[in-house]
Amino acid sequence: MRDRKFAILFRIFTRRQGVRNAGLGLAVFCSLLATSGCGTPSSDWNGTWKLNPLKSNFQGPVFTISNSADGEYGWDDGYSSLSFRCDGKDRPIGQNRTQACVKNSATALEITRKENGITTGSNRWELSANGDVFTATATAFRPSGSVITSRLVASRISGSNGFAGRWRDSSYLQRHSDMTLSIDSQALHIVYPGAGQDMDAPLNGAGATMHGPHPQGVTYAVRLAGRRKFLILMQRNGKVLNEESLELSNHGRIVTDSWWNPDRPDDKGALVYEKK
Repeated sequence: MRDRKFAILFRIFTRRQGVRNAGLGLAVFCSLLATSGCGTPSSDWNGTWKLNPLKSNFQGPVFTISNSADGEYGWDDGYSSLSFRCDGKDRPIGQNRTQACVKNSATALEITRKENGITTGSNRWELSANGDVFTATATAFRPSGSVITSRLVASRISGSNGFAGRWRDSSYLQRHSDMTLSIDSQALHIVYPGAGQDMDAPLNGAGATMHGPHPQGVTYAVRLAGRRKFLILMQRNGKVLNEESLELSNHGRIVTDSWWNPDRPDDKGALVYEKK
């Protein structure tokens, strides 16, 4: 009803003002009639959403694990990269944080992170008996005392020597099968319960951090692009890694999450969510 009322008022305004350019008319109209909801997100965003894999076009992210001859491990997923030695020593990784890796066997190792000497999280890597399945179990310890666990399961694409090779995260869709959205006048709140992730992103474009298992140093800048669209920049150290949009259908029952690399804007991934 509110959207219909807004459309009628907009048509009356443009006729009276003789505005031919709809975009210009909308901008002027919104500036004169801010209370009409031009910059107010639709209440249809609020709720719990279920992923529809058949309507989506994303199979899961791909990452690479390397293992050098001198025993250094590396991880690169296109958004974050890290390297570490699995010698059991607490090694500094910046900002009063340390990381230690212990290799329990040829097919299992455990990484522990601390901040100011207090354990903040761990990540256990395991290989299946045939070496074709990689499992990483991440545990995050919140200051509140709560513990969040998330499991990544990947299938081998290439490589045959232990952890080294290219892998596809086949469990990504399962971990992100449910999404909860809520909006107030200040922020967009996103929760992925299955992944143990949540974020409170200010609507003014200030960078926000995803809590829970997530690439280190990555922030999200969210801006409202209409009642039914958000634009998101995924960044690290000021560099844009991905551009993203969240779009709400006119009937308020579908949210489409699309993303693309700025250098390849036509190569888009998309996840389609339907309201529960």
